[in-house]
Amino acid sequence: MSTGGGKGVSQWQGRGIVALGTIGELGRVGLARGVHGVRLLMRRTGIYLLVTLSIAVGAAVVTDAAVVTDRERMDEFIESVTARGSDSRIDNALRYANPSKFAMELVHDGQRRRYSDRNAAELKPDARKALASLEGSRLDLIQESISVEGGRARIALRLRTDAGFANTLFDLRRENDVWFLRRLVVN
Repeated sequence: MSTGGGKGVSQWQGRGIVALGTIGELGRVGLARGVHGVRLLMRRTGIYLLVTLSIAVGAAVVTDAAVVTDRERMDEFIESVTARGSDSRIDNALRYANPSKFAMELVHDGQRRRYSDRNAAELKPDARKALASLEGSRLDLIQESISVEGGRARIALRLRTDAGFANTLFDLRRENDVWFLRRLVVN
């Protein structure tokens, strides 16, 4: 089907159709430029995708670091109450109490006592007596249970102390993104 004048050129040469294997020198250069252009485009697209992915991952990491969940706050509370070598475990727990703002209840040895703005000054000495076993040099966390539901949290701890085993229960309530100790039970 060739017209006889050109090597390997089809009869459709005038319409831009060329038989395979007949790409001239100019065609090879154009093809090479096209392949190079495609590679360059793919490389650029890959770089843009990599930059976009890096930004998205970075934003996710920053958001996760900036947002402290209620569970993380309860873990911080437990760490402050059970920290090794800490002489202020009781003070760390009482930092969450504000009986002048919210009434608090302390239950120890079957006795229940409520604290409010009228008797807030008595909370610290009474809590020190109830939690005296936490002040020892040896304190091992045996078991913990954390329950967070909405604005309420309950933390139950079983501890091994110098004096033996101690079971404590902390009930906390959240008000305006601040957690307050509302009830403390020590057995």
